[in-house]
Amino acid sequence: MQISVDVHNYMETLVGQVLANEEYVEKFDHEQLADLACLALSQLRPVYIRHDIDFLSALPEERLVTLKEYAESAVDAAVSMIVDDRRKNRQDEIPVIFSKQSFDDDVELEWFEKPILNKK
Repeated sequence: MQISVDVHNYMETLVGQVLANEEYVEKFDHEQLADLACLALSQLRPVYIRHDIDFLSALPEERLVTLKEYAESAVDAAVSMIVDDRRKNRQDEIPVIFSKQSFDDDVELEWFEKPILNKK
């Protein structure tokens, strides 16, 4: 089994359908569309499935409409981030100064950094 082949996030399909509309394809380049997809998908709860046909046959139509609305809303929110991209007007002349060390070997790991299994 390969997860990337056998399992996928159905929300990717819905976001892809939204981004395939002419209003997005004509307005944004390939890189911006990829950014839009990432930004939109980051806002959505994933729906992992194996086969679209099995999923859709068991999914009530109202729920599918709701998922499509979520995808459209997420893309709309992502568009504002791309249009108002702060990276365009960035001034690289300002130096970045770190006031403290970013990594300290003596600091205890956060809960999400600790391994799940302890080695014996």
